[in-house]
Amino acid sequence: MDKLDALRVYCAVVETGGFSRAAEKLGISTSSVTAQVNALEAHFHVKLMNRTTRSMSLTGEGRECYEHAQRLLAGMEDLEASLQHAAQEPRGTLRVNMPGLVSRLYIAPALPRFLARHPGIAVQASASDRMVDMVEEGYDVLLRLGDVGDARLIARPLLQTRFVCCASPAFIERHGVPAEPADLAGFDCLHFILPRAGRLREWQFADGVTFTPPSRASFDHVDSLVEACKAGAGIGQFLSLSVEAELRSGALRPLLAGFQAPGPALTALYQQRHQRAAKVQAFIDFLAEVFA
Repeated sequence: MDKLDALRVYCAVVETGGFSRAAEKLGISTSSVTAQVNALEAHFHVKLMNRTTRSMSLTGEGRECYEHAQRLLAGMEDLEASLQHAAQEPRGTLRVNMPGLVSRLYIAPALPRFLARHPGIAVQASASDRMVDMVEEGYDVLLRLGDVGDARLIARPLLQTRFVCCASPAFIERHGVPAEPADLAGFDCLHFILPRAGRLREWQFADGVTFTPPSRASFDHVDSLVEACKAGAGIGQFLSLSVEAELRSGALRPLLAGFQAPGPALTALYQQRHQRAAKVQAFIDFLAEVFA
């Protein structure tokens, strides 16, 4: 019995919740999974799992075995990655999950540069705002706005966003500009509808001030909100990430600059055992360059 292989199989059973699901994940037969777990129990002279035809639960010894196995396997992966890193070019498939806004405006346009620099890496990118389980879903890197929510992951800050009020030059020419947030009550404003909550997002200003100005138009789609603002429909408040290009080109002009509030930080997350993986490190370096 190869003890490391048997421990990998055992951890897969625990993490997937069943022998057949572990077999499917590992690409081996269910009988092989069963044999490996049985061999571990025989080697340690303890029962690791209580099994019936309908359920499975860990014994106390089984839980202890799983926790030690996780640390042992992670350490082995770290050792392999550390020894191989110096001699290997970054290579392999890199799976990344990120918000759609970040993917469309920043990562996708810059990706040809990364691929040209690292011909041994293939990128599979998924655009999603939901929190994902990196281990269960097999992602190497996550990009997230706001609270990262998992102390087990390594977090690399990339960018501090801000909330920006802006309007089109044509709108400003017709209606003028507000001098302070309270003045927004006298202007047509555009609101973002929080998709999950179904309510308007409050506008954020410096010193923790929040304000919801009256609105004649609202969207639950950021791109549509930006286009309406560019067309002169009203004043909008956006994350700086959403309108950076429009502000640079002059299609939108910033308002109430002295009242801007900080927004959520953009952070790259990856697992500790991937800390020295060449492909992950290459992508983290690329992200730091993109958001410099």
